[in-house]
Amino acid sequence: MRNMLISKFFVLFAAISFTVLAEPLNVEVVYSKQEIKNYEITLSGNVEALNNSQLTSLEEGIVKSIKVDAGDNVIKGQTLIELDNTLAKIQLAQAKSTFDSAKIQFQENVRLLNEIQALAQKQVVAETLLSERKANLALSKALMTQEQAKLDLQQEILKRHVLVAPFSGVIAQRNIDVGEWIAQQDPTFQLVSDDFLRIFINIPQEYFNQIQSNTAIKVSVIPDTSPTDVIALNLSQFVTVSNPISRTFQARIDLPKHTKLVPGMSAKVKLFLPGHHATQVTLPKTALKRHPDDSYSVYSVINTKIKRLSVKLVQTSFDQVTVLGVPDNAAIIVSGSELLVDGTSVLIKNNKGVL
Repeated sequence: MRNMLISKFFVLFAAISFTVLAEPLNVEVVYSKQEIKNYEITLSGNVEALNNSQLTSLEEGIVKSIKVDAGDNVIKGQTLIELDNTLAKIQLAQAKSTFDSAKIQFQENVRLLNEIQALAQKQVVAETLLSERKANLALSKALMTQEQAKLDLQQEILKRHVLVAPFSGVIAQRNIDVGEWIAQQDPTFQLVSDDFLRIFINIPQEYFNQIQSNTAIKVSVIPDTSPTDVIALNLSQFVTVSNPISRTFQARIDLPKHTKLVPGMSAKVKLFLPGHHATQVTLPKTALKRHPDDSYSVYSVINTKIKRLSVKLVQTSFDQVTVLGVPDNAAIIVSGSELLVDGTSVLIKNNKGVL
């Protein structure tokens, strides 16, 4: 009796399930509207400075004074830090004294040679004495040159106890304090130039031929901080070496001076490919499905059946996407794309109109 009840319950449950599964899905759609535009691609890039350096001292020592701090604007050649140079000054004084001594000896040997040369013309001195005086002069000159080099070395060492800015810019970071010992490889400041800015973008390899064949590619730079401040420029440099991992080519856009951008900011870059046109469709972002291989698709309703359409993403915004590969006036499902399957019967529940 019990087994009979269980069997009847199973049959009833299966019948209900079959009825539910047989019912078509209710979906919401929008009808696509194609727009023919100049072919453009939108990429994301970062603002970088021409010079962004971790500064190090050319000499090691104790930090005596710090002249700037993070956030300060500096000019090329401005003093940033001073190291304790007491020993360097003493060594310089020693080198100068030794050089002066060598110089005096050289001058004395010049006098002695000139003196004996007058007597040698009258043949009242031996030739060996004249040769000896010439040798002494040459030796003293060599010693003076050697001491001059030592003096120059000590002057350079003393000079290197002061770190100066190699270019104009902004101190982004300070890594030292007064009284610390720093070695030659220790970073002291991060200095970023603020007058020559550029944006680097990575362009997919499928656009290589289109970009390489054009000498002037127009671009629009759209700062993420102020989307209304669009900057119209040209592509400055296209590096014709592909990244083997991302399969992209790097390109650079040089920014004009006095923009509202600063190093480290992000921006969108639109590239316009001359002579190429594309039929684009704008859809709600919820209609787009992304696959594990980084491809995209949307789902259309054709004769009450779901049809998957492979599309190419052109650009994306907060709630909309622009894609290629969607026919005009197609019914595109705008919800639940992750659960949809090709060939499933559907019923259009709500028509959201044409985009």
